[in-house]
Amino acid sequence: MNGPIKMYQTRRFVRHDIPVELPKCMYTLKNIHSRNGMVDGAVDHVLAKNKKLDIFDQVKQFLKNNHKIPGMAELEAKQEEILQQLAELKKQILSIKSDLKIAAVSTTKPSTNFTSSTCPKITINNLPDIVINANPSNPPYSLQIIQKLLQDTLALTFSTYLHSTVSSLSEEAKKLDSTIVNFAPKSNVLKLNIRLIWKTIDSNTELLVSHIPILGEVNMLRYLSRAVKSSLNYDSESDCIEIDSLLDICYLLVRARTKTERAGLLQTINKSLGKAQWLVGRSQASIADVAAYSAIRQATSNNEISANLGKWFQRCETVLLGC
Repeated sequence: MNGPIKMYQTRRFVRHDIPVELPKCMYTLKNIHSRNGMVDGAVDHVLAKNKKLDIFDQVKQFLKNNHKIPGMAELEAKQEEILQQLAELKKQILSIKSDLKIAAVSTTKPSTNFTSSTCPKITINNLPDIVINANPSNPPYSLQIIQKLLQDTLALTFSTYLHSTVSSLSEEAKKLDSTIVNFAPKSNVLKLNIRLIWKTIDSNTELLVSHIPILGEVNMLRYLSRAVKSSLNYDSESDCIEIDSLLDICYLLVRARTKTERAGLLQTINKSLGKAQWLVGRSQASIADVAAYSAIRQATSNNEISANLGKWFQRCETVLLGC
């Protein structure tokens, strides 16, 4: 074909020069291209004419017209008053602190010799009232030892009671009861009163501190060793982990039901003793010896312990109890 090709014309489908009415059933949106969703002084198709301004727009409008927000002056005055009171309170606290002149307490490593007269003085960290529930079938012999070991620094005075669930005490419980009650503490040391209630419970001795029970005789010893700053505290010792493990062994020994279970636990205690005089290879007794002596006396018979443990047991009665 010669010459240009003629283009045919088509009918226009969309026209942009006519107004478009939006349907009334659709919700409206603010114009995102205007400032704050609308143009100042103008109302577009997405904003109703009588729409109420929100709090932020009201504040801006007040500030723009040099108006003060209602109640703002009172709020600022109240804030200034509170800040002044806080500043005054801070001055009073600093003044009280300077008046108290709190001195730092020097920390010294405690001795592990319970029988030594040079045992450091102890302080009681606000101990609450202490109540101990014990089963007459499992007397906590450690109380007698602790009472004797701390006699130079802390007087543990006991008052004992018989619960309605107990008709009478066993011979061992009567002997322990009489020993701790009739113990004569020194008059020039701090005193801690303990109420011992003989009650029908399981083998776990219960220590009640502010009505919160601490179960187990070894856990009672842990509490006392931490609450009373004395040579009983073993937290700073290098063998504290091994002592804690032995305390757990003593807890299981009291609760063991068969001779086989007791034999395995006694073997662990005997291994810790080895050829040393005291447990954990120590040359002096520790809280582990106190717990182990009480557990073995409660739960085993003489024919169950080895000769090595038998010598250690006699040493506990001679050195710790003075028998």
